[in-house]
Amino acid sequence: MSKINVHLLGRPYVEVDGERINFPYKKAEGFFYYLCVKKNATREEIIYVLWGADNENVGRKNLREAVYQIKKLLGKEILVTAGHTSISLNPECMPEIDWDFITEENILEHEEDGFLSHFHIKNSYEFEEWIESMQEQYDQSFLKSARKRLHDANAVKDMAQIQKYSNILLKHDSYNEKLYQEIMEIYASGGNYNMAIKLYYDLEKVLDEELGVEPSGEITELFHRIFNVKGNVASDNGSWNLPFTGRTEEIYRISECIVGTGRWGNPQCVAISGEEGVGKSALLDKAKQMVRGYQMIPLNAACYRDESDFFLRPWNDIFWEIEQCVENGILEKEIVEDEKGQIKRILKGVLTEGEEKMGRLTYQILEQSVLEMFRRIAERHKVVLFFDDIQWLDKMSFQLLNRILLTIGTDKILLMCTYNQDNDTEVMEALEKLVKNDCLQVINLHSFTREETEELLHRHLPQLDREEKKKEEIYRMTDGNAFFLMELMNLIKEKGYTLEMSPKTTNLIKARLAGLPDRETEVLYCMSLFPEKISIEELEFLLPELDRLNLIRILEKLQERRLIKEILVGWNIYYKFVHRIFREYLYEHQSVGKRRMYHQMLAQYYEKQAETKENFACLPMIIHHYERCRNQVKTYEYKIKYLKEYYTIINENFPVLHWEIEYGDDEYGVTRGAEEMLALAEEVIRLEDSSHQAQEMKMEMYYVKGRYKIAMGEYDMGIQCITESMQLAEKLDEKKMLLNNFKQMIFYGIQVEDFVQVEEYVQKGLCYLQKEEKATEERGVFIRLLGCYFLHKGEYTKAEKTLIEAMKIFRECAKGKAHFNMSIAACQGYLGDLSRCQGDLEMAAVYYERAIEMGKGKVVTNGLGQFYSGMGQIFYLQNKDKEARQYLEKAISCLKRHGYYWGLERAQIYMAMLLKRQNSFEEAKAYYEESRQISEKIKNPTTMELLRKFEEDM
Repeated sequence: MSKINVHLLGRPYVEVDGERINFPYKKAEGFFYYLCVKKNATREEIIYVLWGADNENVGRKNLREAVYQIKKLLGKEILVTAGHTSISLNPECMPEIDWDFITEENILEHEEDGFLSHFHIKNSYEFEEWIESMQEQYDQSFLKSARKRLHDANAVKDMAQIQKYSNILLKHDSYNEKLYQEIMEIYASGGNYNMAIKLYYDLEKVLDEELGVEPSGEITELFHRIFNVKGNVASDNGSWNLPFTGRTEEIYRISECIVGTGRWGNPQCVAISGEEGVGKSALLDKAKQMVRGYQMIPLNAACYRDESDFFLRPWNDIFWEIEQCVENGILEKEIVEDEKGQIKRILKGVLTEGEEKMGRLTYQILEQSVLEMFRRIAERHKVVLFFDDIQWLDKMSFQLLNRILLTIGTDKILLMCTYNQDNDTEVMEALEKLVKNDCLQVINLHSFTREETEELLHRHLPQLDREEKKKEEIYRMTDGNAFFLMELMNLIKEKGYTLEMSPKTTNLIKARLAGLPDRETEVLYCMSLFPEKISIEELEFLLPELDRLNLIRILEKLQERRLIKEILVGWNIYYKFVHRIFREYLYEHQSVGKRRMYHQMLAQYYEKQAETKENFACLPMIIHHYERCRNQVKTYEYKIKYLKEYYTIINENFPVLHWEIEYGDDEYGVTRGAEEMLALAEEVIRLEDSSHQAQEMKMEMYYVKGRYKIAMGEYDMGIQCITESMQLAEKLDEKKMLLNNFKQMIFYGIQVEDFVQVEEYVQKGLCYLQKEEKATEERGVFIRLLGCYFLHKGEYTKAEKTLIEAMKIFRECAKGKAHFNMSIAACQGYLGDLSRCQGDLEMAAVYYERAIEMGKGKVVTNGLGQFYSGMGQIFYLQNKDKEARQYLEKAISCLKRHGYYWGLERAQIYMAMLLKRQNSFEEAKAYYEESRQISEKIKNPTTMELLRKFEEDM
């Protein structure tokens, strides 16, 4: 049957085998389009929609004629008639209709199209109504998708995407004030005040020019509030050390609390919580600026630990500020004159003699006087009370504060305060009445994120814009804590790039550590020896004199002081410093001799663990501690072991792993980037030492570097390094390394489909292994590769037999262990390829499914990505598009995880072909471009042919 494509989006048309056809008349064309959407319809329904104005007999005759014309034009099998009742499209000869492929994910790609655009049938009003209803349904789906994308973008504060989807929504609903308001709030909460303000002006212009009206009072009030917030955020009193990068949400939320908008509906008090140095006081200062912008009167008091036993002490500051307001003409003198003298007399007695001299009657007199004074002020002015570090406020002051706020009301007087998160329980208990009356909002202030820290560094230290490593070091050192970050940036401005601690930082750390018992300090010293986390077993090793119960008690006390925190990795409990900067301080304040002794002990401790159980996570720790105790030979030895195993996972499809890797250890320890690996390889290769040990290390590093280069498609350098490693292996009589190098030459041959080279090195490997009587993993690998060779040469019977033999060898070697699961899975994958080549897609799917199940282990390898890709390709060939996309997406994700190229370009071109088939042309083109770029490096002939065909089709 001919291939029929129906395009209902935009100007409609039908293609048969790629060529457009013309319908004999409009109503026959409209009838076919109606069926393409409905798939099945009764004769009465079709007659009503297209021939409603005619009598029944004429309508039936016209329908019969339309059916005849459609079958004549597109083939008799295109329509199925069920007696005299209904007509439907034949499900066995279903045309490809673009409308069927519209989903929430791709509908936005068809923004300009519309449903049956410019298609009209004269005097067919029912048909026009149907088109309008379908267009409305299309528009609703379109706007729903755009709104969802907008909310998703807002959740991650992606301003580019927010702007994109806002523009789409406003273009299609340009008079909707609620929509403008919602988008203005999204922009403002993300700190993009200029865009919010511009949006208001756009609305004002549209409403004035086209409707002759002004924006509503509600959206105008929002505009003024955003304008005020923008003015306060931009104003920083000329001081660069009060940044508000990343605090835009908090500032906007405070503005909502001040004016009483948002979900609360009335003004709210604000309590800002956070750790020391996170920027609570700076945010409180910004709130004061906003309060002044709203023509409210701010009254300030600072609370101190040393004064927490002095009753009503902070209120003295408030009353002094009221006097200053009177002197400056902000408050009228007569408002406070009557109560001022009495308050002063009472406070003077309290502050000098203490609470015991203050009877209940005296406090009541004071409370009544203060309440009366604030009631008079509130009749003419709105007031905001600011208390910094309110956790140090005494009970009597809290009592007075609650009384004022609850009696006068938050519509006239507000509280804004900060407190340390350590005192959360006490502060919330003291402000319990405000919480119960729904008058208090708590803002938890966190350290700056990595992105916010980068923005700060860009603003104040632009010379570091291209210094990614330095910016990462600054973030790791400060953990985004505002105080530590500001101090370090000031120091860098003064001295140039440095990670040293400023005097202020050192003093803060000293203050936090002051008064710690010796045992707790010693535990912290031991913890500072580790790069990240530490287990209780490791602490017990360094502190044998402490039993576990006492050690746990010490760790709990350190957690209470917020110096360390407990973290869970799987089922294991670890401890780490809350701030890295404390670790650095403690590490540097130990003697060099003591540190080296501890590092030597720990390196040997991990070595013994590695000997007992080859746990991959031990290797980075051994390297770290040998590096710190300056043992270069041991450092090189374990770095090479680490890199060999790590890049076995990264650079091979079906690795046989010899070190145990735990579930959840996605990064495989302190992983080395490719740059560091290549730098170490060059360092080892350049060693002038010609000893046997040095030659072995060079051989290993040539191999690691060559394997990496081949995997990345840099074949010339890769082959050169593998050849060097091979020569050293022959010279040193290192049979295992020689076989490893043979395998790399085979992998290169498979990638570029040079099967002469594949055969040469497979036979060389088997020749070396023929003397071995028992089955070994190496023999299994070479037998498997021989099966792969037969497969690509088209010798399918030999290939199947050889692959089954390889699986048998791996099962004998495994003896219940999981090390060889991926090797067995690889054989299943090759059998899947074999079945596919023979045209048995169902059997191929069975083999790929087996490979996937066996390949799912503790370590996600590239081979699993190849199996997902194979399964996705099978579904593509079976026209099961939904399943094909699911598996191809998994394949691409899996292969991109390690930056692995081989096989990725194949999965991407199949994804491009699938998306093209679904008319998602832009997305298809993006996948094609990615595939083409990788393919230029990998140079796999099969993939290059697929790319060529795709280009021709497009």
